[in-house]
Amino acid sequence: MKILLALMAFSLSFFAQAGKFEPSLVVQTGQMRESDLIVRNITDLTSKKTCLTFYIRTSGTSPITHCYDAVSGFGANLNQVGHIKADDLVVRKLEDTKNGMFCLTAYVSTPGTSPAVDCYPNKQEFKDHMVESGHLREGDLDVRRIVDAGNMKTCLVAYITTKGTSPSLVCYDSPAGSKGGLYQSSYLKEGDLVVRKVLDTQSNKACLVTYVSTAGTSSHIYCYDE
Repeated sequence: MKILLALMAFSLSFFAQAGKFEPSLVVQTGQMRESDLIVRNITDLTSKKTCLTFYIRTSGTSPITHCYDAVSGFGANLNQVGHIKADDLVVRKLEDTKNGMFCLTAYVSTPGTSPAVDCYPNKQEFKDHMVESGHLREGDLDVRRIVDAGNMKTCLVAYITTKGTSPSLVCYDSPAGSKGGLYQSSYLKEGDLVVRKVLDTQSNKACLVTYVSTAGTSSHIYCYDE
């Protein structure tokens, strides 16, 4: 009996020290469909964050989520304001008019793909369209430069021309009216790993694109000032 009482006392002491449960109200506050792209707007009402989850209606896809502050209470109001289709690559530009954000999403319209997403505040200096302003193909790597001149942003999309690939996407500030090319300045192959250094002379950026040369691979892109 004494042993049982001691165990009960120990159990009560353990539960008393357990972490406090804190509920968080997460709800879907909207959705959008553009061809094979689905975007669901998920809002965390407790933290005042709104999140956009992107995925493709194809087998083997995986979603990706991007969150930012919900400055207008909760939720988002999305419109597609730009669209580029180049070979297997699809790039869509979405505007969240409620929270003053733009999001670019890029994906390859093949089974097993997942989208890449980057979002940035709407600081449009003047009205302009999203355009492709450069294309580089090196081996099985495709890199396309997408310019949003009105927001002085440049985005690079990299993907591998193989089945089941997913692209990578990065956006950075770019001076309006500048000119320059897109080319590979260095190359490394070690085993299955491929590293390509790509220069965007228009934005004075160097980007390392890495991937493994097998089917189903996805690229990763990292950029820095040159």
